[in-house]
Amino acid sequence: MKIIKWISHPVIVCFTFLMILVSGDHFGGVYLLYLLMALPHGGLHSILAFIGIGILAVNYVRYRRESRYLFDPLLNVLGVFTLYASLWIFFFRSWEENNNTFEQSVPLITFILYVLCSLSSLIYSLYRLREAIPQKRKY
Repeated sequence: MKIIKWISHPVIVCFTFLMILVSGDHFGGVYLLYLLMALPHGGLHSILAFIGIGILAVNYVRYRRESRYLFDPLLNVLGVFTLYASLWIFFFRSWEENNNTFEQSVPLITFILYVLCSLSSLIYSLYRLREAIPQKRKY
């Protein structure tokens, strides 16, 4: 459980999200670069990404991953799903230019690493959510 707790840390999830390598036809780089380029134009994937990172960051600073609060795991799940939505919208809109991300090994490894960290964050948040909900005792 300690390894899941470590790799599901919100800072690790955000870092692996921003460092996903995107391999395009004419231009490639880390996903952070694509987010920063789309932000001035109001790109939906960029806005969702920064909202998701903001949710994870504020939630971590506010609650410090304490299991006694019900709100903390729910915000973690919401933050991870907004990051997923950002990636889905980005690749859905630009599949023709960026489909090499899923064909080349290094970008695919960075994407898989992010998926593993985010899934472990979801599992850990759901586990903490189960602990935070008061259980009825059977006598």
